[in-house]
Amino acid sequence: MTRAKRATLKSIASDLGVTHTSVSNAYNNPSKVSQALRDRIFAHARAVQYEGPNPAARSLRTGRCGAIGILFNDQLSYAFTDAHDIAFLRGVSSVCEEEGANIVLIPLKDKHPERLDTLTAIVDGYILNAPYKSNPTIRKTLARGLPTVVVDFDAPDLPSVLTDDRTMMRTIVTHLLDLGHRHIAIVTFPWAEGHGEIFALDRDFPDENYVVHQRILGCRDAFAAAGVPLDTVLVCETPNGEDGGQRAVDRLLRRQHDLTALVCFSDRLAHGAVARCEALGLSVPRRMSVTGFDGIDPPGRPPQGLRLTTIRQNAFEKGRKAAETLLSAPRKAGSPIHIAAEFVPGDSSAKPWELERE
Repeated sequence: MTRAKRATLKSIASDLGVTHTSVSNAYNNPSKVSQALRDRIFAHARAVQYEGPNPAARSLRTGRCGAIGILFNDQLSYAFTDAHDIAFLRGVSSVCEEEGANIVLIPLKDKHPERLDTLTAIVDGYILNAPYKSNPTIRKTLARGLPTVVVDFDAPDLPSVLTDDRTMMRTIVTHLLDLGHRHIAIVTFPWAEGHGEIFALDRDFPDENYVVHQRILGCRDAFAAAGVPLDTVLVCETPNGEDGGQRAVDRLLRRQHDLTALVCFSDRLAHGAVARCEALGLSVPRRMSVTGFDGIDPPGRPPQGLRLTTIRQNAFEKGRKAAETLLSAPRKAGSPIHIAAEFVPGDSSAKPWELERE
């Protein structure tokens, strides 16, 4: 039995009596072909079961593969469970749908790091949504020289999308200070990979993680303005999640029993801290005030639950702006796009309980 020959661009052109270039343009550069001819080409392609040009061959020919890589600092599953990252990826994907681009997710926490070389080889550019500057994969990615947009990352030579973390953190700490709190601790995700220390706020540390560095500076601004000695404020590093927030409460209370407020650098940390405080009999906000940062409820959280006092940042818009910047005309480096954020008072902060008794 003779096997039917597979249709190709050349055979379709021959069947229809048009040039190979016309058929190629119908798929790769449709604006150069009339609508009538495109319809005729696609109808014949369907009839002969032709699915379109081979993507690998197109990539070799054009030098582009039609995909952007998104680097983020966690395991792959994190991108589908963290409310902030879900909104961020929705923003990126909304632009990619409009532009006909695909997305390759590149997690920095991978059980098989040797595969990252393969992943980073199949994209036309990057959105860098990962905070640690000295991470080997990030450094290797930046060294490739492909178009790159950084998000919440310190890279003056690249286009960037930023939230004003320092100002927003100063605002939320000032809120607690204005309520009368003076025994406050900070719960943050690690400033460097693998870290998990407790240290005083006056400690110097490098700007390895732009977000942590900016938010710490905002905290220092607020405490200094209120005359609170920085060496009396504890900072606890913990993994960014509800479990990390719960563990941070235990660690901090072992060091400082008179805490009345916790400043958390994400809503996930704050929700974990609230749950642990309640389990310990420290009702929120009567015995412990807790603040967050992000303004996005985690998936599955009941809407009638405690409303966090937090900073709401627009993660969806952050993702859209990053993708638009990468896929549009090159943006001048050193001119960051600033995403608006706002202070949102909720039910999780109140005057410290010792002042209520007076």
